[in-house]
Amino acid sequence: MAIQELRFRATHLPAVLNGGKRITMRFQDPVEVGPAMLVFESTPEVRVPGRITSAVAKTVATVSDDEARADGFAGASGVLTGLRDYYPSLEPDDELVIVRFDVDEVPRPQRMHTALDTEDARGLAEFYRQLLGLRYRPGDEPPADGTPDDPDWLVLVDADGRRQLAVQRTDVLPRATWPSAEIPMQMHLDFAVPTKEALELHRVHAELLGARVLHDRTGQGSEPLYVLADPAGHPFCLLVGTP
Repeated sequence: MAIQELRFRATHLPAVLNGGKRITMRFQDPVEVGPAMLVFESTPEVRVPGRITSAVAKTVATVSDDEARADGFAGASGVLTGLRDYYPSLEPDDELVIVRFDVDEVPRPQRMHTALDTEDARGLAEFYRQLLGLRYRPGDEPPADGTPDDPDWLVLVDADGRRQLAVQRTDVLPRATWPSAEIPMQMHLDFAVPTKEALELHRVHAELLGARVLHDRTGQGSEPLYVLADPAGHPFCLLVGTP
């Protein structure tokens, strides 16, 4: 038997994930207490497992202020007008279902490392490797025969194999003038999520919180990735991987 779906506009995703929304009001939309898939109407759709914990019938006119505020309204007086955005024919005497729900724990993005831009990836990696007592991720070591190399990307890990820093080669890197604001510091954060589905969920969540997508690399290889800018413009990556 297929699990029931509780559908939401994508704009509700931050409040649901962060626990601010645990009530929704439905009209002529039967629901049952039990497992449910919370579906957010984004592109692609985001699906979050959860559970309906209660479903109580009430007329619009008898919705309480507490119930209204739990669904994001200022109070009971705003319910009819607000719900008419979803149900244009709704009247005060119509019966709603007040649905209370919980959400299964959603793994949040985990910081993988801080990535530093540089014109010389090997040289900067060696600086931090020696300064911090780190080592290369397997496969990133310099050539055993001592021949020069010019890698684009290197990762440094600690003694337990946990990522600590990455360096990324760029052709031209003007020196930062900080504390002068002419040329800012150049680095970004990488955050790992466990699956492609989680990647899309957190990409949508980030956009709703004010981020914007700078680059979509979700169709390439075994490490789907988005590069986003936070609300202040700092780039960061969300990718399927292991911290």
